[in-house]
Amino acid sequence: MLRKMLLIAAAVSIPIGATAVSAVVQSGTAGATPLAITCKVTTGTVFFATPGLSQNGSFQAASTSTASTSTVNFKCTPPTATTPGKVKPLAIVTPSTQCTAPNVPVTGCVVGQYNYDNAGAFAGNASTLWSQIGTIKLKIGATTYTTALQSSTIATTCLSGEVGFNLKGKLTAPAAHAGETSKLTTCLSGDSGTGTTGNFAADLGQPGITIASATIATDSKFKIT
Repeated sequence: MLRKMLLIAAAVSIPIGATAVSAVVQSGTAGATPLAITCKVTTGTVFFATPGLSQNGSFQAASTSTASTSTVNFKCTPPTATTPGKVKPLAIVTPSTQCTAPNVPVTGCVVGQYNYDNAGAFAGNASTLWSQIGTIKLKIGATTYTTALQSSTIATTCLSGEVGFNLKGKLTAPAAHAGETSKLTTCLSGDSGTGTTGNFAADLGQPGITIASATIATDSKFKIT
């Protein structure tokens, strides 16, 4: 489900509705020069809860499911384009949807079970994706920039044929820059799984296709301002 995305950073990826995250942040230390860092993804993958994202999803007794990401790697400037950035693997635990009647909310539902990885719910849960992730830590060299997420939306800047999300929040570390804004845009391009064609957007929700994983596209960005 789109809520599971992502991914990313991590992208991503990727399940939705967990405890909302709140944080008290202070404005950066007086005299600190505001940050202006832009990082572009070089590699990253979102893994949907087994068996993967499909037209009607899957069913289970458990009330949550878990999507995840690989380590997401970035090329960042400054400090320099050769200093890599990374976000360590994320696990995104999402409440599944309870089946309230036979075939409700989707075909295949049995009362007492929970539905997850339903492609139809993917985009609809974009606004709550931030609460599934809560905090993102981007490490560049020896410095870790920690963001407490506050909102999420569908991304409109991804390239044609991609699907993505924006995750916005405020830095809580390093202390000198607490309160500054960060934005992670995660775009999904390629995919893998049963019946997939290698195009995530084209495969999403198609009959007979189960998307096990999606590639985080290289137009995905992490910006701190």
